[in-house]
Amino acid sequence: MFGMEKSPFAVVVTAALEEARQRGDRRLGTEHLLLGLLREPDLAPARALGVDLERARAALEELDRASLRALGIDVGEVPRARPRKHPAVPGTALTSSARAAINQSIKTTTRKVRNTAAPAQLLLALLAQGRPDPVAELIDQLGIDRAEVRARLAA
Repeated sequence: MFGMEKSPFAVVVTAALEEARQRGDRRLGTEHLLLGLLREPDLAPARALGVDLERARAALEELDRASLRALGIDVGEVPRARPRKHPAVPGTALTSSARAAINQSIKTTTRKVRNTAAPAQLLLALLAQGRPDPVAELIDQLGIDRAEVRARLAA
């Protein structure tokens, strides 16, 4: 609709879906939600993380390469050619962890402040994830101090 702006939470989830599509992933996972938060650098959660989107993307690619090496597949450095066209990831194609994080961020906010508070609650839900969840591995790969990020969000 004309003049209707998306809420920050909807923008983050839409950005996460786009990150999943760009990577060629078939489902939206917690790692994509973190990238979606970082695509909105003006929001408090992105600032609290203290890393930028490109660094997070590179760390996620390195985790992918490490997983392949563990299987005996060495892809080396893949040259960046032109981006491939991948189909859109359906909004219903969420991993169970991603669905739980989104639901938690919605349930922990009131309807009155949900649009603005839900991104911070989403980040808190992502920070609470443990290994082997992909977002926990990404957070560790980036060297993010979870307690420090929680403190920045609370400030």
